[in-house]
Amino acid sequence: MPPVARNSSRAQQIPTTASLLGLAQKLLSQLPSAIDAAAIDPLLVELKSQIKATLSFTPPSKERNAKDELDKAATALWNLCTRLRREDDTGSLVSRKKLLIASHAVAFLMIDVARSRQATDMADVVHLMKLVLKTGRLCISSNSVSIANDILQKGANYTKLLEQLRSSMLGPDDLAECARLQSEYYILRVAVCWKNGKLDTANYMYEKAAPTVQSLDPRSAEKMSEVLYDIGRALNNKNDFKLAAVWLERAYDIINSQGLDVLSRDAIELRLAIGQAHIQSLIGIDTPACIQKAQNLIGYIESEIGQKPVVLLLQLEVLQKASAEVFDIGAYAEILRRMVRIFDFSEAHFKLLVYHARQLHNKSPTEATKIVDGMLSSTIVTSGRAEWVERLLLLRIWMETNERDSMRSVEELGVVLSNLQLQLTQPFGASAAVGALSLMWKKIEINYNQGQSDVAEGWCRLALEKIFDNGGPANKSRLGRKLILCGLSRNDTESARQAFHEMSEDARREPMTRYLMYKTALRCQDHQLAAECLEKVGDSADQDPNYLYACVLEAQKCGDRICAMQAMKQLVTRHVFNEASPIHLPALLRCNIRLAIVVSESETNPTVLKATVEEILGLFEGAAKAMMRDPKDADGSKFFTVKELDWFCQNAYNLGLKNSDKWELGEITRLFECCLEIFKFYPEDLPEDTSIDLALRAMCCHFVLAAALVSLARTEDNTEEQLQLYLNARKHVEAYDGLMQAWIKRLEKLTVHDLTEKLSTLLVFDFEAAMALKDYDAPGKIIRIAKSLKSVESLKAMGDICLRAKLPGHELYHILGVIVNELWELEQMKPEKLARYIRCMFHAVRPLDVSLGQKLIRQAIDVAKIGSENGNHNFPREELEWLVAESFNMAVDVYRSGQADDECDSWADLAMNLAHYANDDGALEKMIHDRRMKLNFDVR
Repeated sequence: MPPVARNSSRAQQIPTTASLLGLAQKLLSQLPSAIDAAAIDPLLVELKSQIKATLSFTPPSKERNAKDELDKAATALWNLCTRLRREDDTGSLVSRKKLLIASHAVAFLMIDVARSRQATDMADVVHLMKLVLKTGRLCISSNSVSIANDILQKGANYTKLLEQLRSSMLGPDDLAECARLQSEYYILRVAVCWKNGKLDTANYMYEKAAPTVQSLDPRSAEKMSEVLYDIGRALNNKNDFKLAAVWLERAYDIINSQGLDVLSRDAIELRLAIGQAHIQSLIGIDTPACIQKAQNLIGYIESEIGQKPVVLLLQLEVLQKASAEVFDIGAYAEILRRMVRIFDFSEAHFKLLVYHARQLHNKSPTEATKIVDGMLSSTIVTSGRAEWVERLLLLRIWMETNERDSMRSVEELGVVLSNLQLQLTQPFGASAAVGALSLMWKKIEINYNQGQSDVAEGWCRLALEKIFDNGGPANKSRLGRKLILCGLSRNDTESARQAFHEMSEDARREPMTRYLMYKTALRCQDHQLAAECLEKVGDSADQDPNYLYACVLEAQKCGDRICAMQAMKQLVTRHVFNEASPIHLPALLRCNIRLAIVVSESETNPTVLKATVEEILGLFEGAAKAMMRDPKDADGSKFFTVKELDWFCQNAYNLGLKNSDKWELGEITRLFECCLEIFKFYPEDLPEDTSIDLALRAMCCHFVLAAALVSLARTEDNTEEQLQLYLNARKHVEAYDGLMQAWIKRLEKLTVHDLTEKLSTLLVFDFEAAMALKDYDAPGKIIRIAKSLKSVESLKAMGDICLRAKLPGHELYHILGVIVNELWELEQMKPEKLARYIRCMFHAVRPLDVSLGQKLIRQAIDVAKIGSENGNHNFPREELEWLVAESFNMAVDVYRSGQADDECDSWADLAMNLAHYANDDGALEKMIHDRRMKLNFDVR
């Protein structure tokens, strides 16, 4: 809105008769054409400021001619505003309506200014007072409360004049007119004060009008009552029931002060509305006295108008205020029955019936259902309003679905439906039918899931009534299938067959229906029906193969291998996987694997069993290859999700462990290789707990594979294949060790201990494989790891392997020496054990390398010497004697060969030195010495 110029605003603050006349003429010329915002807004701003300025303006008395002209112009403006308001349609701008109201107010103020000195006789005062009232009512009705307040304040002067006139000698008619105008004035003042939120002032204004209340004419009484009613109703809406009751009682007293015969039709309706609002305020106060007063008022209204809906509704509201302990269910229900009997076929009446039926349902579901049943057998059904019948039946079904289930309640609802169908000429509309079926379906599902298949079947039968035919074929098919399921749950295959034959042809062809009948056929061992259903399910498997999977599982569950094989054949025959296929490859593989496992577990024929195991292995290997291709669906999502990977990995792992003592080692290794292959396809961003579990499972796979491969290598005759097996075994040991080192810090102590024990075992296998592969650099690392694990048994086993491996002398001496040294440190080996190792090493080395053999004898001498010096003499005598004998024999052999005197002397000296510690009082040493002397080293 454009701002008003400063000079113009100041000029309007000090009006003159001439300026008012100019404004009137301006409005007379511009109002008819001011229909848009551009024309309306400036005028409206000017008028609002002019109203404030004119309120206190008093023109000079000498401007008589000017005031006459102003009177004429203002009267013309008043009449123009009245005409324009009547002519304007409801679609005109709100601002234009406000402009006309403001123009009315300005016109009145101009008339007031023009006649200010003449308003002394009865006619002028009454005329001006009527203008005040008219303008005030217009302003209030348009919510221009501020202008109304200004106008009514101006009217206070005329109220005083009317009071003065009433004290003069006036006739009865004039006195009545003055009283009426004064009362209407105060009515408007009350209304304005209430609109401004000044309820105290409104009360004061009402008290000023109170002396004339009883003498009001019917029209004024109606106006006064209407204002008071509006105040009371607004207070009711704010839940200020006590104050509302005061104003409504005033309104009721005023309207009742008039005889019914003099009240207009609108006034009689207002009287009833006031009484109803008063009763509601009393009910809201909710004290025994107020409730009793409300009941008295209801009784009074009932005595006047009879058992009309409004009376019955008020009675219901009073009953609703009672506590649950004393709530009169019977009375409430009886009133509802009366409302049904006097149903007036209006939407409002119908909604009230439905609302209160729901309210009664909260108190007494049984009574509420009876009420609704009564409605469904009343004239409502034959009223021609199909939507009412639909809503009532939906309500009845809803009530039933909220109660405990029993066949009796289902049968009672069935009777209601049967009677209703006799009165209806066509089924429910689609929306109502679907709504009813949705409610009943929830009830069907609840009962079916709770094992109450007989009750669920009863609900299904109700839902299949003709009244719900427009619910759609899909719902009918679903209900028919549920009937089949109910029969199956009771193991009543005949009932299931009957439900199937009652379905439409299209419904019977649906794969879900055929799947259920496949289950039925399995139950009654009807292989012909099963094959027929399986064929039908297979026909639609291109779009949805899940039912075919389900058939396989169902046959497996029933233990019917023939049907299971048929189902699997259908699945394999009809579908070849590719990326565009709707078939879910993991599910297909899982289904195949499950069936093959079941067959293998029950098969006793070795040939068939081996073929079945081969099929299982092929399926797992096929799964691993499919994972390598990383197939995705149409949305780009992976087929092999983490959940799927878990299934294949866990099943391969568990199956391998379960059959480790039944299947051949080659089959076990293939299965665990598949398991390890599957591990590669897990994403890297797994939770730590999951990653740890996978790592542990992978280590177990590596352990089993390493052990199995070594076992296979030992029995393999083909050298090339044997070496390949050993090489693969070493790879698994290395992988195990790598995983263990990567995860050891995040594992529990008990788990670490177990893994360490397994690694100790694997190191022996690794050592054996390294020896077989002639990898003589590897034992050093293997022995160091074994030492770090403090695995004495592993080192001992490695020593045994060395002795059996037919190693080159230097390699045997070096490797076995390292093992012995590590054992000596770890175990603090007793001389007896050390002596045995020396004997074994000497026995292995002697034919290969003389120097190494002599070195071992020197080590034996050192050990024996230490024991002798300690006084223990704990070098085993038999071991020492053997070594002495072998050493001397070597000297003799060299002597006889005539090769080297030094070597012969060396061996003889070693034998003598070792015999010195025999702890036999020198007997062995003397014997060796004597025998040596018999040898002639100088003459050969």
